Amino acid sequence: MIEINFTKMNGAGNDFVVINDFDGTLNADLPAIARTLCAHGFGIGTDGLLVLRKNPRFDFEMIYLNSDGSEGGMCGNGGRCISRFAVLSGVCKSPMSFTAHGGNYSAEVFSDRKVRLHLPDPDSVAPIIEVPVNGRRYEATYVHPNTDHTVLLNGGVFETVDSADLIGISRKIRYNLDLFPKGTNVNLIEQEGVGRIRMRTYERGVENETLACGTGAVASAITAAIRYGMNSPVEIHTSGGEIMKVYFERSGERFSNLILEGSATVVFKSKVFYDETSNSIIDFERGQGTL
Repeated sequence: MIEINFTKMNGAGNDFVVINDFDGTLNADLPAIARTLCAHGFGIGTDGLLVLRKNPRFDFEMIYLNSDGSEGGMCGNGGRCISRFAVLSGVCKSPMSFTAHGGNYSAEVFSDRKVRLHLPDPDSVAPIIEVPVNGRRYEATYVHPNTDHTVLLNGGVFETVDSADLIGISRKIRYNLDLFPKGTNVNLIEQEGVGRIRMRTYERGVENETLACGTGAVASAITAAIRYGMNSPVEIHTSGGEIMKVYFERSGERFSNLILEGSATVVFKSKVFYDETSNSIIDFERGQGTL
């Protein structure tokens, strides 16, 4: 049995179990820990697991696993949460640099819980692709900000974002392994006003809708620039109710200097006693307070 100290955090409603392993003492099966600790009902109930580790070239390294224990690529809201966690834990000061999933990132943490995450240029942008849903083909945009995102606009397979069957639509696309060999996250968007879009996201690895998605917001903002002609910054109205902002520079179909801005909040701090043999929580001690 091992004792694991953790912090539960959320970034615009996207929530995480965060573990400080800067000293490198957590020698355990991280996918199993993610599945156990993140589980709803029997665990803490979050979208994913974040582990902070030492890295000789950066202030720290971020390990991110989905709630099912799989590697989901970069997590933008996770990056913002772990950046604030690093400051609160005394690991580093703002601004900072870190590495995650093979990419290099920097962040600024502000006193009002706001965090700005600077992302590398997207690996690829496909302005128009066709995705099959229920025997018909619909136009979508594919963006890879160090993880896979497919973005659909209203008026095709769905009329409005809020009335759409997000789960049904998304699973037809997410599990199309001929088109997306590793699967894909799926975002539905519509224009909500000048420079603002409404977004709902189905996250691969969570296999459900989440209240927000950072890299989904980036992919959706790029799509809004391409398909709606929006300029930077694009405001993203998430299912959690928060308005996130995505800043960028654009030259044709190339996007650079990406910044994701939104809140990062500590929900509580606590510890669990975790049994590695049965992959189960033996006991749980809840902490207090928010920061």
